Amino acid sequence: QPPAVDPGALAALQGMGSYLRSLKTFQVEVATTDEDVLDDGQKIQYSGTTSILARMPNGLRAEVANDRRERMYLYDGKSFTLFAKRLNFYAIVPAPPTVGQLADTLDEQYDVTVPIVDLFRWGTPGWSTDAVKGAMDVGPGTVEGVTCQQYAFRQDDIDWQIWIQKGDHPLPRRLVITTKTDEGRPQHTAEYTWNLAPSFNDAAFVFDPPEGAGKVVLAKAAAAAAGK
Repeated sequence: QPPAVDPGALAALQGMGSYLRSLKTFQVEVATTDEDVLDDGQKIQYSGTTSILARMPNGLRAEVANDRRERMYLYDGKSFTLFAKRLNFYAIVPAPPTVGQLADTLDEQYDVTVPIVDLFRWGTPGWSTDAVKGAMDVGPGTVEGVTCQQYAFRQDDIDWQIWIQKGDHPLPRRLVITTKTDEGRPQHTAEYTWNLAPSFNDAAFVFDPPEGAGKVVLAKAAAAAAGK
């Protein structure tokens, strides 16, 4: 028996995506937890934070800090900068005119993923729920005191849950993804804290190299380099 697909759950997802696409500026702090599964089956967790400031459609500042790395991503509508803080090296490449196009270019050309990239893809013209094989409304819940509705979805390779804020601002508040292709079923968890009226200026998206920082070339992805 295939899992049931609740149209209401899909509609909630579509509504969240449409609302995200209506936002012109936002700031979001994301607390993440990721799991690695060792050869003997033991799980190891890694925690991190991601801070995002977005000016749609052509401004992005993202800072990622976790147990493994610290990275800054800056985009001003014309160029993209990736800065490795601990190593004190940075790379700059020309960029397309929108955040959505930037995410695709970085993925295809450089094998680089924009942090929390789903925030910029949910609700876009190219996004769909076709991959969803099962969808259900789990019921009400709260995330950090915010009243939400919890939904669960199934796809071929992953199961995932999302908590969407109730009311006029249907924002994602928590996301849990379980990878089914690994028998250890590792999980990725993200909790979002939103600011829909951030204060900033254009300088927030411009990179100012710190003293002693070295400039390097951002390597092309193997497939992109082979296609030259």
